[in-house]
Amino acid sequence: SLGGYHQDLYHPTNEAYDILFENGWNFGAQSMNIGFNAGGFVIPENRASRIINSFFYGTDEFGLVVRNIKWLDVFPLEIVDIDQETEQFKLKFWPDIETKFIEDACFEYPLPPKDYQYEKLPQINRFIELISSNKTSEPEITQFLAKPENAFMLKMMFMGMEMYDEKECAWQSDKGRKPIKPDFFITGPNGFSDIIEFKLPDLKGKAIVGKINRETFSAEINSYISQTRSYEEYFEDPNNRAYVEEKYGLKVRYPKRVLVMGRRWMLSSDEWRALENDYRNITIRTYDDLIDGVVSQLYL
Repeated sequence: SLGGYHQDLYHPTNEAYDILFENGWNFGAQSMNIGFNAGGFVIPENRASRIINSFFYGTDEFGLVVRNIKWLDVFPLEIVDIDQETEQFKLKFWPDIETKFIEDACFEYPLPPKDYQYEKLPQINRFIELISSNKTSEPEITQFLAKPENAFMLKMMFMGMEMYDEKECAWQSDKGRKPIKPDFFITGPNGFSDIIEFKLPDLKGKAIVGKINRETFSAEINSYISQTRSYEEYFEDPNNRAYVEEKYGLKVRYPKRVLVMGRRWMLSSDEWRALENDYRNITIRTYDDLIDGVVSQLYL
């Protein structure tokens, strides 16, 4: 039975709980009322209910489904027939409605505590929710990380002082080439920027293919690496470097190229480490590496 007032209610189905748990969703990240092994709600006919800032988790064929209710009032109505053309609606079981309106107009929406750790952990949970559905696209992931409140994730993971997203860089010596647009530039303490490129958490096939002693990255991963190779080529030209520094204030020279893709269980073998070493200035990180790396620093 749905109660009269709920704030910070978190309600996963059993299947959704399994996904959250397996992906490292932090159940101690914030103050909340959470239900485990619980069914759906029944709305009482003769009682008003209010839900504020609550999350409901389910699943579909693509993975996790997240529904966030910012504010919802449920209340019964009494309908009275006045005549053939007129009906009168009355609010029931919500006394002193005028006073309630005034209270709501002055309501302060609940915010997380200002403690740095517990201010950031819920944002990581939001990120885990996002990547737990196969319907999530690459732009949705990068747009989430580019928001000011979420920029700390890439800065902490890659020791960045500043972060810049989707800066279009036109070729200066070869005007006919299509401009490059890396997902992120991360500027380190030394003033130089590296490149971070995101691909989806789910790979289409095996990460490593080939026979024993002839292993290689799949065509999918090689295509991702080839894309970042054009970034490296771009910044080998001093005219391009000067253009980017003048237009965006970014110093880029011999940038490290970081690919974030897949999950740890997809890229965990010794062969993968050996193959990665064959590529110059390329580093591959999984989404689990990103999440665990940030969380570990929050608990220092």
